[in-house]
Amino acid sequence: MKKILKIILEIGAWIFLAGFASMIGLTIMSNSSLLGKYRSMLVQSGSMEPSIMTGDVIIIRQDKWYQKGDVVTFNAGNKGRVTHRIVGADRDNFQTKGDANRTGDNDSVNLSQIMGKVVLVLPKLGYLVVFSKSLLGIIVMIIIPGIIIMADELFKIKKVKIKSD
Repeated sequence: MKKILKIILEIGAWIFLAGFASMIGLTIMSNSSLLGKYRSMLVQSGSMEPSIMTGDVIIIRQDKWYQKGDVVTFNAGNKGRVTHRIVGADRDNFQTKGDANRTGDNDSVNLSQIMGKVVLVLPKLGYLVVFSKSLLGIIVMIIIPGIIIMADELFKIKKVKIKSD
């Protein structure tokens, strides 16, 4: 029984570390250009459903040019960052529209406003990111695993001490 519990704890620890490393990677990608032209964003509205859902994390890559059909993230002034599909293009100006929206966006988007093209969608990972920023998330994802790791190490120390006596 102790061996099974130990295996379960080891697997849990590795899953926790993988999730924690993923969140650190996404945080670095969203706050810097450390990984070159790639950046992550959390989708907060349903304007691109069903292709990109609320709560998904998208990875965008900055390109030199974009074409009709590309899903791009752009700065929309006081509206913040928007991720919509290019439905028309005229030189360096693009008409965009959310897949779930009935009509296109009112303003055209200039090439200089585009932050990048969506190259990867990570479904529902955004909910984990938001949860990890809450008090309960900190308790569940940092404090409880920390206590488990400390208890495991104390158990190992006690076991070595008993063997040496």
